[in-house]
Amino acid sequence: MSESQVSTGNQEITWFWEEVEADVRETLTPQQRVAIENAVKNSSSHAQPADVRLYLGKYFVRIIAGKERRNKKRLKQDLKDNPVFARKNTPVIVFYWIVMFLATLYILGATSKVIMHYYFM
Repeated sequence: MSESQVSTGNQEITWFWEEVEADVRETLTPQQRVAIENAVKNSSSHAQPADVRLYLGKYFVRIIAGKERRNKKRLKQDLKDNPVFARKNTPVIVFYWIVMFLATLYILGATSKVIMHYYFM
């Protein structure tokens, strides 16, 4: 671990060096290590997608949103490998639709209350 890595405390740099084989790390000069660490820091500073994680006991929900950067071929393969309406996704899809249905009922109920109060009283 180099001095600049310790001073920055950047987790991406730590992960990077953990992936580089020890015999390769040993061949690098301090200047080369600093240049690599700067490149890792700069590459990780680009806009990252939003990453929302909800933990519900022993289950979790993770929503990642951001600009799609994969090419069309890779997207097509990903949709083939991980279809939205797969059996494993059924509980999440059913839960989502129940929540959306209940939210719609609530909004309609609140809206009708307001309309009844202001227009028919």
